Amino acid sequence: MAVSRRYKKKNKKPNRFRKIIIFLLVLTVAVGGFIFIPKFFEDSKTNLEKTSYPRKYSEYVEKAAKEYSLEPALIYAVIRTESNFDPEAQSSVGACGLMQIMPSSFEWLQQLRGCEGTYTSDDLFTPEICIDYGSYLLKYFYDLYGDEQCAVAAYNAGFVVSDWLENSEYSSDGKTLDNIPYPETSNYVDKVDSAKKMYIKLYYS
Repeated sequence: MAVSRRYKKKNKKPNRFRKIIIFLLVLTVAVGGFIFIPKFFEDSKTNLEKTSYPRKYSEYVEKAAKEYSLEPALIYAVIRTESNFDPEAQSSVGACGLMQIMPSSFEWLQQLRGCEGTYTSDDLFTPEICIDYGSYLLKYFYDLYGDEQCAVAAYNAGFVVSDWLENSEYSSDGKTLDNIPYPETSNYVDKVDSAKKMYIKLYYS
């Protein structure tokens, strides 16, 4: 019996040591979990957001952005708002393709670029062509008004933006819009702006 008691007494310290080691291991795993779990959920949230804000047709968007000195985030935002990246999209009024260009506007843009008759309205369903001409139109309005909000509003509503800028009820300085009288256009501008900010946050910040 004495031998047995001495043996147990000698093993008290090793047992205590093992408990300390186990405690430290558990603590390390717990602390690591507190660090890893928030990061895991943050990464999952970001990946989910990227699914909702994709960068499809990036080769054409990046090319157009560079050629027309536009932010890629703006072009992506317009595409997302206009068609949600459906190249076959067609509105009830006849706007076609990814950037929803009206056939009449497409003809006018070709005249403006000195290539009248090169394409038909069916070509608007070709992503490369629609993105190129949609971006060109955005740039046209941006150069005309010198303001992104006005350019986006004009992309939706057309040259009526010029009348709004001349009306003190809608513009206090004749250069920017304080409010937009068309609810559809006002909502459109807000959607594009919100989408652009998300694209910048997810991909360009």
